[in-house]
Amino acid sequence: MAISRSDIVFVKSETVTDSNTNGGRKSYIEIPNRTKYNLFPRVTKPERDNGITRYRKEFIWNKNADNESVFGAMIYLLFPSPANDRFYLALGTQTDVQGDIDDSYKWYSGGKLNADVTAGSQQIQILFESNDVYIDNDLYIAISSQFKTNQTIDSGVKPFDPVYYNGSKWIKQSAPSPSQEDNYPYGTYLGNNVVFTYHSEGHIEYIKTANDKYENENLSGSGSGPYTGQNGGKLLHPPIKKQTVTVKYAFNGIDYEATDDGNGNITGTNVSDGSVNYETGEISITFSDTPDSTPTVDYYKRCYTWSGNVCTINLADQVANSYNADNTYCGICLSLGEIKTSLSDVTVNSANGNFDESKVSLDNQGTVEDTWTLTFTDSSHFTCSGSLEGNVGTGTITSNFSPTNTNTSKPYFTIDSTAWSGSFEANDKITFKTHPSAKGIWLKEVVPAGSDAYSNNGILMEVYIE
Repeated sequence: MAISRSDIVFVKSETVTDSNTNGGRKSYIEIPNRTKYNLFPRVTKPERDNGITRYRKEFIWNKNADNESVFGAMIYLLFPSPANDRFYLALGTQTDVQGDIDDSYKWYSGGKLNADVTAGSQQIQILFESNDVYIDNDLYIAISSQFKTNQTIDSGVKPFDPVYYNGSKWIKQSAPSPSQEDNYPYGTYLGNNVVFTYHSEGHIEYIKTANDKYENENLSGSGSGPYTGQNGGKLLHPPIKKQTVTVKYAFNGIDYEATDDGNGNITGTNVSDGSVNYETGEISITFSDTPDSTPTVDYYKRCYTWSGNVCTINLADQVANSYNADNTYCGICLSLGEIKTSLSDVTVNSANGNFDESKVSLDNQGTVEDTWTLTFTDSSHFTCSGSLEGNVGTGTITSNFSPTNTNTSKPYFTIDSTAWSGSFEANDKITFKTHPSAKGIWLKEVVPAGSDAYSNNGILMEVYIE
């Protein structure tokens, strides 16, 4: 069976605090849609006055009862917060906590289309709330005009209320079923007379950012250098993507490569000095001796440039539809890939016993993130405990072993009796790790100092699955 909308739920992390222990494993507490403070707490006046950055972790959980996998999943923030704060997404792990967050975490967000786009264009401009949004080559961008602007809204309707168009105005009313949510004439009111609703005049498409590579571009110079770019000392196609510059050269018939370190330095064998300016493309390479021939350089062009909070992004393909900046928003997509259970790190500590890990089945609803140890008490019986779940029972190699996760009434895993072969002894051990059908996602809220109060704040976050 295919994955249905009801199979996908969002749940909180095991620990929800404003400390370094915030986060951790998946909990079973679902995050309700269209509910105030469902994940982030109320921002207090002192927090607005002084500013605050707050993190919350959630999991997107594939609960499909037939243990089907989700493929090609992406998640993105499509509509900026209507308050003075701003929100970001980053990929988490099954167990990371707030104290683990460092510069390696990439923070994705969304913004408003800054200028009209004509079908066939390979460039767009997005107005973000800040220029600290993560953008890179070869990422997907969601472009959506599924918004209605300048709408007549019934009195009493608040931002992020479900609404229904009754022929003359949008009134507060929920869709009769989840499958009809946000499908016209149902929608979500976003404030400022804007309604999010999938309607026939709107479009949505997913398009990759450009990832243009240039190879064997000759450098200019003589002797030991410095060798520079052909275009007034610059590479021909700036700006340059960091850590993609490779200078190729040879000494005494032996080929070498020098590379950039992401900070503008180029190093390699027989390179006495090397630098590259990523913005302008200016490059300079000095060798300790004269190379056999003129060096060449490979690099990738960076797909984007910033001007204030407006980001101009080059695309890999042509935009299929035309978009009006007044009613179009864009989200930088965080790729989640497959969402499925998995087994790893199987170790058998036995002189004569064997264990076939392919005979272990997992469950979308019962499997958790844990390290399991099976300890034999004699030749056929064993105990089972998880490093986090604790003791979950005893089993025997002559029967299927399927310990129950009491939170879901589904098995953590099932070991078929045919998984065992050879002979076991007391104190033999089998260890393995299980991973749930879920992906951890961090959200970050940044409240600048001096922000005004806003009582009906929220975010519009979408999930794409194949």
